[in-house]
Amino acid sequence: MKKQLMNASAAACLALAGTALPAAADVPVTLNAGAAYWFFDRDFGGQGIDDAWTPYVSAEWAFNDNWATEILYADDETDFKNGGADIDVTTWQLSMLYYAGSYIGEGMRVRPYAAFGAGEIDLDAGTADTVETTLNAGGGIRWMLSSRVGLRLEARAIYSLDESETDILTSAGLNFYLGNVDPEPEAMAAPVDSDGDGVTDDRDRCPNTPVGTRVDADGCPLAVAKVASVKLKVNFGFDSTKVSEQYFSDLAELAEFLKRFSDLQVDVEGHTDSTGPEEYNMGLSQRRAEAVVDYLVKTHGIDAGRLEAKGYGESSPVASNDTEAGRAENRRVMATLEVEYEE
Repeated sequence: MKKQLMNASAAACLALAGTALPAAADVPVTLNAGAAYWFFDRDFGGQGIDDAWTPYVSAEWAFNDNWATEILYADDETDFKNGGADIDVTTWQLSMLYYAGSYIGEGMRVRPYAAFGAGEIDLDAGTADTVETTLNAGGGIRWMLSSRVGLRLEARAIYSLDESETDILTSAGLNFYLGNVDPEPEAMAAPVDSDGDGVTDDRDRCPNTPVGTRVDADGCPLAVAKVASVKLKVNFGFDSTKVSEQYFSDLAELAEFLKRFSDLQVDVEGHTDSTGPEEYNMGLSQRRAEAVVDYLVKTHGIDAGRLEAKGYGESSPVASNDTEAGRAENRRVMATLEVEYEE
């Protein structure tokens, strides 16, 4: 059964990697060595076992930036809790490792990982000896000190299928990468900002922006705020609501502005001079404003819901009502629009 289990585990490791092996000139093998500590949760020969230190070694073969397979070996002695013969504890574990994030060359110096696999544990006290098939699962972190050398901390649970007991193996050690590396990995080099916009090249989504351009966090130009405006003034004859032809081009300009900025609402203001009763002038100014609205709707297709005619009568003169020229200026319809936009 143990042989079948280990064959299945090895096959699963290769299947999970899912990539072809790299060329011989770029075989990414990492050697690990350090100290580990056993936390035993078992009886052996009817007696408890002392927790103990053990050296360990392992070798990893990376299939890509995230997946690797590892063979781990540890061997040392411990004691029974109540004294007696020494116990030699040996284990080997074949596992898959999954590293989160990308390789150090893309900026990851600390890389967490998960581990799972299967193996064996051998406990030998002379007259008592057992070899048990195990499953393992755990995780750790690797801190890359350089492109080749790193530190590794790990905790792994090792479950015995034969005895239904779980031991914990914690470890700390050094690792050394044997594959090809860049002379100066990007993560170790000083950040570069080629276009001088304050965003380093590794984060700059819009390289080569002109000097002085205001950019966002991705190095792309910020939208430039601009202001567009239009002002309409239509004058009327005495006691008239007829829109004179001379203002058709101005009204067309206003219509184009409204079509360009389709969310604008417009107040169209009507006014009169002071000739005649105030109440009559109020109605006249309203009819003048409505005449302009009607022209914009019927001639240029502007939505009537965007235009509001408002009559102000003689209350807001722009010139003196004591002269004919002043009164002519006051007989008017006005609309002023201003909008800020980005491009």
